[in-house]
Order: sequence, then structure tokens, then C-alpha cells
Amino acid sequence: MTDLIDQLNIRAARITRKIASLGVLLMLAIVLLTAADVLLRWLASASVPGVNEIIQLCMAVAITATFPAGVTSRANLTIDILQRKVTEKFHKNCSAFGSLCLLLLFGFLAVRVGVHAQHLSERNAISLFLEIPQAPFIFTVAALLSITTLAQFVVFLQDMKNALANYRELSDKGLILVAVFSLLAAAVLVSILGYMTEYFVPTALDYAGIWVGILFILLWIMALGFVPIAAATGLTGLLGTAVFLGNGPALSVLGSEAAEYLGNVQLAVLPLFLMMGGFAAQAGLASDIYKLAHTLFAKFRGGLAMATIGGCAGFGALTGSSIATAATIGQVALPEMRQRGYSAGLAAGCVAAGGTLGQLVPPSTAIILYAILTEQSIGQLFIAAIIPALLAIIAYMVTIRTVVGFAPDSAPSNNEKTSLKEVLQAAKGALGVLVLFGLVIGGLYGGIFTATESAAVGAGGAFVFALLRGKLKGDAFWEVMAKTTAMTAMIFLLIIGAVNFSFFVAISGLPELVTGFVQNLDVAPLLIIALFLVIYILLGSVMDPFPILIITVPIVAPVIADMGYSLIWWGIIMVCVVETGMITPPFGINVFVLKNIAGGDVPMHTVFKGVLPFVLADLIKLALLVLFPALVLWLPSTM
Repeated sequence: MTDLIDQLNIRAARITRKIASLGVLLMLAIVLLTAADVLLRWLASASVPGVNEIIQLCMAVAITATFPAGVTSRANLTIDILQRKVTEKFHKNCSAFGSLCLLLLFGFLAVRVGVHAQHLSERNAISLFLEIPQAPFIFTVAALLSITTLAQFVVFLQDMKNALANYRELSDKGLILVAVFSLLAAAVLVSILGYMTEYFVPTALDYAGIWVGILFILLWIMALGFVPIAAATGLTGLLGTAVFLGNGPALSVLGSEAAEYLGNVQLAVLPLFLMMGGFAAQAGLASDIYKLAHTLFAKFRGGLAMATIGGCAGFGALTGSSIATAATIGQVALPEMRQRGYSAGLAAGCVAAGGTLGQLVPPSTAIILYAILTEQSIGQLFIAAIIPALLAIIAYMVTIRTVVGFAPDSAPSNNEKTSLKEVLQAAKGALGVLVLFGLVIGGLYGGIFTATESAAVGAGGAFVFALLRGKLKGDAFWEVMAKTTAMTAMIFLLIIGAVNFSFFVAISGLPELVTGFVQNLDVAPLLIIALFLVIYILLGSVMDPFPILIITVPIVAPVIADMGYSLIWWGIIMVCVVETGMITPPFGINVFVLKNIAGGDVPMHTVFKGVLPFVLADLIKLALLVLFPALVLWLPSTM
């Protein structure tokens, strides 16, 4: 039973990796082209002709080339808070259904992007400056989406095999027939639903609240039922748009919006920053910043815990991921602190809290996603995050000093002394991180780079560091590329689903309904903000920041703007509050990550007890940012 399906999976993985390799090499070429454009503009007051048009068309192809490999490596974000509450058989059945949903989404995308390319061809659409025909690039995107659909079908076969193994033994041919029949049945059901929605279009707006409620319930059922978030939001958005506008416009929006966002120059920052993080981690820059932090704080009691916070901040600036920061720094810092006599609670607590800096210290993938959903400036949001990030670092270090002051046994008395020579040596080792961060953020702040250019310069700089240090030998380069591929595919699928869902929310009139409801409450705006913060902390304790942003931003952002608050300010507040949720008991994703690293000898209640002082520090930080918006808005106002 397993031979044919397993062989298909192996072949699919091999083929899609080769396709992804071409995609990431194209991304590297874009990095070099952008860096050349920056240097020409800086040194010779010239530029590469039509560089933005080249990036726009090539990046759409490069990004879509990562999708097939993302599918075969199962780089999908799901909400798994119920996984421990359900049986393994139920989970396998839900996973198979989730694969089917993703397969349908890819099928719709491939067809509709192909139709969009055909329309471009009929209009002889060309780029504005270089007059490059657009249709061939979009046809290539459609072809890559078709390959992704085939790859997802192979994954669906595997998930069907896992699910049906609980019931009966099937031959390979029988399993494929069952999978094809399931797909055809799903396609028929979708066609019936599409036909039915045409009857609701004339009166849908009259019952908008009911329809929105039904579709939101459907979204949460799918999300909590282990359906990938991209499929849940994309299909719900497609169905919702069909209810309000009809099937034709809904499918047209899906194809055109997907093609537009895949080729969006601003979105090129995502894979480029992911590439920067991969090369920087491979070059060992994260350990360099940790060593520097250790030499700076070694003389203080609790200095190693403070160094951990500094290391988390430095690593977060390279990767933009909270969980990756907590897991990576935790593997280094936890054993070191335990060996030196730190209490298990303080050691785990400071790493879990420091991990939240991964999404706050720019560049941050969560901030980029928020900027896309609200159409705000990525550069301004990055600069706006600097003071809150510094405030968070200071708050965590003060918390460590306070904890060791009240509980001296939580950290050893420190007799370590570091000489100026040791500090300078550590600073020399960390020079790469400091230069890289200075180039990316300093160039943005000074107006030297756009967000895309800063990402390209960062990725190029990290590549050079890794190359000069001899860290890209053998398969190391392709391992970095594989991680970049998986993350790029996951995030862009989320964006496609999010954009489709946001379009449905916008045309439904839900933001206006919520805004009107809030206005009629006749309460102080700060009370509304406080209510939102409580909700986000609760959501952040059980969910990844990405699905929280995707589901809530289209509804909440218009309310915030209507109350007169800046959406730049609210973006930083949102990132801060969902990151606080990630370390808030009784859930907290970062806390569970640290528990797994700490091992069975550290009880969960010890980890939660250790993280509570840092949660309090986060709440104080949040209160300051809410009461004094200038802490967020002043720095971007000086750009």
C-alpha cells in the first residue's frame, strides 16, 4: 500500500526542491541587482533602468517557485490548540480535509491567475518604463501554481492514506481512486455552493450581519479543525465575496489580487529579510551578539540572564521570529544558566520573554504583514518599533535585577570580571551584526534605502559574511535556501488568503457596523483600547501572531482609525500585545517551547512562575505605549 504513495512523495519533493532552487537563485540575482542599483545611485548618481519593474516581474516568478517545495515540506501554519484534546484518528481525518481545502485553493488560484494572464495578453499589457510584456511572467506564475496543485494532490494522497489506515487496508490504486473521488465530490459541492450564492447576491447586503456571522463561524470551525490558515481564510473570503458580489467577480478578485501581491515590490522585503536571517544565522552572527552581551553584563548579578535578553534582541533583529528566537537562544542559554546556578524559573522565564523580541525588534515579519493589511509604510513601522523595542529590553533587564534582588538564590553571586580587551574582542566579533543592523535600519531612517532596498542590502551583507566565514560549504547554502523557501511559501500563502478574506470583510460592511457599534457605546476611547488589548492577550496566548493579524486587523483597524488613533501606533501596539500573549499563563506558545527545551526535570508551573515577572513588565510597557503614543510616533516623524 505504501510503495507508490511514498515514491510519489519522494519524487515530488525532489522535483519541487529543484524548482525552488531556481526561485531562490532568482531572488539572489534580485538582491545583487538591487545592491548594484543602490551603489550606482550612491556613488555615481545613476541607477539601473527600470529596476522596480524588473523586480516586480521576476519576484512574482521567484516567490511562486517556492510554493511547490513549501507544499511538499508541509510549510503550512495551522492552529493546533485542540490537538491534545482530540484523538489521533480525528486529527488525521481533519488533516486530510485540510489538505483537500488547500488543494481546492491552489486549483482556483492556478486557473484564475491563468485567466488573468490571458487578459493581460489580450490587452498587450506592458511595463511602463521598459515596456516589458507582462503576460509571459504571469503565465509562468500560473504554470508554477499548477505544479503546486499537483504537488498538493500528492500530499493529499499521503494524508488520505494516513486517515484511511484507521479503517481499512486499500491498494495504491484504490487509495488514488478514493482521493480522486473525494476531490471530484468537493469540486461538485463547491460548484453547487457557487450556483446557490448567485441567488443570495441581490439581498445579501440586507442581511450582511447574518452572512458575516455564518462565515466567521465557518472560518473558526475550519481554523480550529486543523485546516491551514491560508486555506481557511482564502476559501472563506472567496465564498463570502461570491455571496455579496457573485461567482465571477469573486474568482476574478482571487486571481488578480494574487497576481498583484506576488509581484508587489514592497512585499519583496519578506523573502529578502528571511534570506538575511538564514545567512546571518548560518554565519554565526547570533552567537557573536550573545558573546558581546555576556561580556557587557558579566559583572552584574544575573548578568547571564541579561545577556540572554541582549542575545534574543540581536537574534530577533536577524530572524524576525519569536519562536525561532526563543528556541535558538534557549538551546544555548538554558544549559549555560542552569550550569552556573541560575534557578530554572528565571532561566526559562528570561528566554521565553526575550523570545518575544523577535517580532518587535525590526525587521519583523509580523510588522510587514500588518503593513500589508493596513496599507501603511513598512519603513515607518520599522522605525516606530525601535523605541518600544529598547523599552522592552530595558524593562526585561530591570525585571531580572528586581527578581535577583528579592530572590538572591535565583542567580549566583557573580565574581566574573571582564577586561576592556575582552569587551573589545567580543565587539569585534559582533561587528558584523552591528554593521548589518546599522545598514538596514540606518539606511531606512536616513532615507538612503527604500524598505525593499534595505532588505536586499541586508540579505547581500549576510550572504557575504557567511561566505567569508566559510559557512556556506557543502550543503549549507542549500539548507539556508530550503528554510527561506519554506518560510516564503508559508507567509505568501497566508498573505493571499488574508487579502481575499480582507476583501470580503470590506465589502460586507462589517468594519462600518463595528465602528458604528463602538461609537454608540459612548465610552472613553481608552476603555475600547483596553478591551482590545485584553482580547489580544487572550488570543496571543493560544495562537501565532499571523492568524491573529489576518483575522482581526480588517475589523479592528478601521475602528482604531475612526477613534483618531494612528495606525502606525496601533501596529506596534498589536505586535507588542500578541507577543505578550505568547508568554501569558495558562497557555503561552513560547513557554511551551521553553518547557520542551528545559526537559522533564523542570515542571511547567516552575516555568510559568519564572515568566510572570516578565509578563508584568510587558503590561507596564504596554500601558506606557498606550498612554504616551509619542514613544512610538516620535522617531518615524523625524524620518
